[in-house]
Amino acid sequence: MHTILPAVPSDAAVIHEIQMRAFAEEGRLSDNVQIPPLTEDVAAIELHIRNQTVLTARAGERIIGSARGIVAESVCTIRGVSVEPSHQGQGIGATLLRAVEQAHPGVDRFDLTTNTLVPGNVAFYERRGYRVTELTRYTDKIVLAQMSKPGNAKAAETPSP
Repeated sequence: MHTILPAVPSDAAVIHEIQMRAFAEEGRLSDNVQIPPLTEDVAAIELHIRNQTVLTARAGERIIGSARGIVAESVCTIRGVSVEPSHQGQGIGATLLRAVEQAHPGVDRFDLTTNTLVPGNVAFYERRGYRVTELTRYTDKIVLAQMSKPGNAKAAETPSP
């Protein structure tokens, strides 16, 4: 069982450690550890905690995952969805994603980028309503999928009488 709570600045180091472990496999599959989740530092995560939405999944007091919603104008970019490897496959990532979306009821769209090399990445987000809008070659081996889904504001729009 896990609970979702907002991150506080002192959580940044633990979030960073989990992110490094969670994205290590992506780095191995990509033959490239210079991917954004593995090059981000603790200070950048702390800045997001202070200025954007960063949610944590906790088992008791222990952080086991996190996700971020970075809002610019009417778009929320989902970043850093990461779950401790020993807790993956238990619905924690899906719960975090849904919680970030619910924290931003007024946005028009949710965007994210995921690595197509990681088995199941694209399908995970497609099951949650995201659609691939573009594929971008990042390196010879890495192809990134840019994905989007309508925000809660768009879904709630009804025509005026």
